[in-house]
Amino acid sequence: MQLLANTTSPFVRLARTAMIEKGLDIEPTLVDPWADDERLRAANAATRVPTLVLDDGTPLTEAMLIVQWLEATRPAPDWPSLVGPAAGAAGVLSRAGIAMGAIEASVITIITRKVTAPTLFDETPVGLRRRRSMVEGMLRLEARAGEIPATGTPTLDAIAAVTLHDYQQLRFADQAWLPATPGLKALAQAWNSRTSFARTKPYIPA
Repeated sequence: MQLLANTTSPFVRLARTAMIEKGLDIEPTLVDPWADDERLRAANAATRVPTLVLDDGTPLTEAMLIVQWLEATRPAPDWPSLVGPAAGAAGVLSRAGIAMGAIEASVITIITRKVTAPTLFDETPVGLRRRRSMVEGMLRLEARAGEIPATGTPTLDAIAAVTLHDYQQLRFADQAWLPATPGLKALAQAWNSRTSFARTKPYIPA
């Protein structure tokens, strides 16, 4: 298998963390989605990361679809379930969905800044709406942080919450509008010593 990835994408981190928890610790092949890397373009017409190329050449794209593939091909009880017991699955997916909405708004903001000036986008109606999505998502997830496991085997809500928190710190820590979320910070501190989180923490290459 080959995992096409970069070092900053929260979607890459989400997929990689889930893969490691399911026993697939694949060293990523680093690509630049903005450079039209031919390896990425051949596997994914949208040239987005993560893209997982299976041994038979089948490409899997989009982080949450990779998670679904993991659940289907490496099911419980042989492997840990990313949604936990059926009785609590709705709560796990609800909390993960809040995190994913804020992650998407964060990435859209960074991408649009890349092709414009930050002030040109951030203060537009669309930019302000994306900021609202980030702030409200963080606050709603903070209010439910106590429902997210901090020990044991991480479920998708824990993976998504830590991914969101750490990406926000990487990209927006100096922004006055970023809300304080001590619950999410504590959650990130609890999980980031675990191999699947430590190996996937985002960073900007020097």
